[in-house]
Amino acid sequence: MDMGLSGKTVLVTGATANIGRGIALCFAAEGAAVAVVGRDEEHGRRVVTLALERGASAASWHPADVRDEAAVNAMVADVTQRHGRIDVLVNNVGGNVDVRPFAESTSDQWRADIDMTLMTTLYCTHAVLPQMLEREAGSIINIGSMSAIVGDRLMAAYSAAKGAVHSLTKVLASELGPSGIRVNCIAPYATMPQSPDETSSGSRFQPDTGLFSVLRRERASDLAKIPRPTALPRKSAKPEEIGAAAVYLASRHAEFITGEIMVIDGGVRVG
Repeated sequence: MDMGLSGKTVLVTGATANIGRGIALCFAAEGAAVAVVGRDEEHGRRVVTLALERGASAASWHPADVRDEAAVNAMVADVTQRHGRIDVLVNNVGGNVDVRPFAESTSDQWRADIDMTLMTTLYCTHAVLPQMLEREAGSIINIGSMSAIVGDRLMAAYSAAKGAVHSLTKVLASELGPSGIRVNCIAPYATMPQSPDETSSGSRFQPDTGLFSVLRRERASDLAKIPRPTALPRKSAKPEEIGAAAVYLASRHAEFITGEIMVIDGGVRVG
């Protein structure tokens, strides 16, 4: 099926690992030009190489800490100069810095979760919008979370920030729809890298230093409180499944879809 994405420029934040990596490679397989954004240069350049091998019309590495507005503006300018324009923005960066009951959490932790999960989405969207508004075309895909829908125990600030991402999606879909810009969101549940190669130095799943890896070694009882039962034998999603959803939402086959929160949860809500 022709998705109509060949030659389109797709900017994916946090593309060095897990969901972002899977999304970038899925767009590459559709012949898109992929801008890989992240902080880990080694893994970023590896994703660029894989993207070209998968069929990307072009692929480039753009280092940036998207928690920094100035860095975001510079990165968007760099991607635009390199590829001419940005047709699709995937706001993938998000995460949490700790897992603990809200009563034991700190304001520094809240700010860190909000900066990583919500502010990155605001910065990147705001930076890309002028060119999309000028062309009256574009697709923005935010990566939300089932945390925003059901709330994840021990991750209050993160769940709240993802809830804000879901709300932002709906507001922007309404505001930007008349300009031909579509805004949608994917809400995954428990998406896990399938091998250590799919992690990066900043990933929560990095085998040695990642948050969840540390918790598994040092506070396994806390980590065990988070998972929810699915309705399927498999308990987690694969990055390429989120990537396939992003490709669909950006494609010509989804041109009448905006403001949607697409849930990929293995039946958590019915399990």
